[in-house]
Amino acid sequence: MGAAYVAMLTAFYVDNGPHLPLWDRLPTLAFWLLPSAIGAPIITRAVIRARRARKQARKTAARSGEEGTDRER
Repeated sequence: MGAAYVAMLTAFYVDNGPHLPLWDRLPTLAFWLLPSAIGAPIITRAVIRARRARKQARKTAARSGEEGTDRER
């Protein structure tokens, strides 16, 4: 989903960049590269955080399951 958003922004800036204030001063290559250069680290950070949260949730669920079996004994 993040990659689709970066692609959409890239298309927008390639099409409209020359008509936008401040963007009209940038070279054409910047319209193609800047959205990816900004979006890729954000997407990477989100994926890493989601993996950590999922791993932590599994550990918590496993501990809760172990405690529940101890109570039944």
